[in-house]
Amino acid sequence: MNRQERRRQRKTRGNSGKATDGISPDVATAQQLDDASGHYDAGRLDEAAESCLDAIAGAPLDFEPYHLLALIRYRQGRLQDAGENILEAITRNENDPELHANCGAIMNMLGRHPEAEAACRHAIELKPANAEAHSNLAVALEMQGRIEEAKKACGRAIQINPDYPEALINLGNLYVRSGDYVSGVEAYVKAIQQAPENPTARANLSVALLRLEESDEALLQAQEAVDLSPDYVEALNALGNALSAKGDYVQAEDVFRKAYVIQPAHREAGMNLAATLHKSGRSDDAITTYQQILDINSGLAEAENGLGVVLLALGKTDDATTAFRRAIKIRPALADAWYNLASSDHDLSDEEVKDIQNLLEKSDISAQQRISLNFALAERADRKRDTDASMFHLNAGNNMRRNALSRNEIVFDGDQLDRDVANISRTFSTSLLTRLQSLGNNSEVPVFLCGMPRSGTTLVEQIITSHPQAGSVGEMAVVADLLEDYPGEIINLSKNRIEGLCQRVLERLTIGTGQLQRVIDKSPFGFFHIGLMQVLFPNARVVHCQRNPMDVGLSCYAQNFIANHPWSTDLTDIGRYIRAESRMMEHWKSVLSLPLLDVSYEDIIADQEGQSRRIIEFLGLGWDDACLRFHDNGKTVLTASNWQVRKPLYSRSVGKAEGYGDHLKALREGLSG
Repeated sequence: MNRQERRRQRKTRGNSGKATDGISPDVATAQQLDDASGHYDAGRLDEAAESCLDAIAGAPLDFEPYHLLALIRYRQGRLQDAGENILEAITRNENDPELHANCGAIMNMLGRHPEAEAACRHAIELKPANAEAHSNLAVALEMQGRIEEAKKACGRAIQINPDYPEALINLGNLYVRSGDYVSGVEAYVKAIQQAPENPTARANLSVALLRLEESDEALLQAQEAVDLSPDYVEALNALGNALSAKGDYVQAEDVFRKAYVIQPAHREAGMNLAATLHKSGRSDDAITTYQQILDINSGLAEAENGLGVVLLALGKTDDATTAFRRAIKIRPALADAWYNLASSDHDLSDEEVKDIQNLLEKSDISAQQRISLNFALAERADRKRDTDASMFHLNAGNNMRRNALSRNEIVFDGDQLDRDVANISRTFSTSLLTRLQSLGNNSEVPVFLCGMPRSGTTLVEQIITSHPQAGSVGEMAVVADLLEDYPGEIINLSKNRIEGLCQRVLERLTIGTGQLQRVIDKSPFGFFHIGLMQVLFPNARVVHCQRNPMDVGLSCYAQNFIANHPWSTDLTDIGRYIRAESRMMEHWKSVLSLPLLDVSYEDIIADQEGQSRRIIEFLGLGWDDACLRFHDNGKTVLTASNWQVRKPLYSRSVGKAEGYGDHLKALREGLSG
């Protein structure tokens, strides 16, 4: 959007009284436009708009004051006004490629992507070497789901102008949207090299890094973006997501709220705010926020889906399924809503199954959508006890998950896992633990709840937190994220350093939990860090959840995890991972003095009260009958087991793997080594 060339054109027109296209403004109008440009360049947008309006009054048929006013309204965040102004401009000038390229950009911002495509193609007809028009065309095509066409348009923009960071950013967006996060990162890095002070490149880089689970670097890039542009909503949104990924929901909420206040119409910031409120246990506030978003955007399927997730976590399954169905009605291809509907306490109808199958036959459905849809059909087939169909869809979904992760260089290395277990076991020797045993904090507040995913950790968490003197911070991985060099760093920890780490843990455990006697850090993979727990809190308790390995393995394979977990996409790898967890626990039991309780999922199902009393007694709390009514405690459940723990205990999942017979041969082989 080059203003200098246009200013020279205006001076020429003003002196001659003639214009190269259409009706010319007189000298006074040319001066008003010059004034508007000066104000615009200086950031005095209100004054710039006033001068533009004066110019329009003097020359209502001239396109340029409308064009500049559109750019002003865009910078002011008044996108609807910008759209009206740019359309007024193009009706007055069919031959200006910059004008039509800008029209494409604004139509994209308004979500009017077919109109954006038309404007960009017209700009390209007028000037084939217009890099900006090709880049804006890429955005319009991307938002219509035409990813490969969009990549070609973006490539053409970069070919025309290799030093064009906006085109590189758009290309990065296309890679990320198609699931190629590594290529997305590379494109954003190139854009940053060309324009180090571009906040968009850094904000988008943060998003891609989060997908690769590079949370520390994602947080750094997002903070850089905000430092460059403190009120830039996309940067704030990226920062909020990075903070949330680190489990810092308090700061994440503040950041999302700031973004939402700056731009209430920013749907993603609003939905991220709602999701963060949900994660921090403020589900009522999350519901209110989603409803506010839907009041403004009644047809926003993603918000309906998000609302359904919160309702499901609260055990309101009927309301949740209604919300998921509303989302699907608005956007039938919203695969996440289909998966959530199938994963709730709901049996998909034959008609709904047919709708999903029809979606899978479409060529424009992305890999991520196909994954979710296959997991949805697998869930339904499992409910019908059709193990052949269930495994067909589980294999399809997991193969696609594994391929998508592999494209981003995220693969499971079983040999490295074995080396990690051996290294941790070597490091945490009896002599080391004896040397460090007096340096920790004597608090009995922390309760570390761990075990393989799908082993019953959510069920045990709900039993414990039903006690009036117990709470949970959820899966914040409070201890697991303490040390950058684990386990090597443990050898040289000083007393001051240990005291600082203990204080950090206690501060995070008390966020939103008040003065409770016991607070759970639920970290399924915390079994790698139990030795560190003993060093920090020798009087804390560890509750380790166990379940039949075959049932755990099947359940992991049937779960479309939000986190990457590449081991969970292959039955043999799952078996190997379970064996590694078993070896890790054997080591801890041979060297630790930390109070540790093994809890069997099957034993809880068989004797709910007896096992619940055993758990509460282990924690040093007095018995409370509320622990038997965990399904009615009204507390938010954030894991894949959310609807299941809202019901009295049932035995349907015990021994489920037996019904899958030879389908699980690879899992048995992985477990046997």
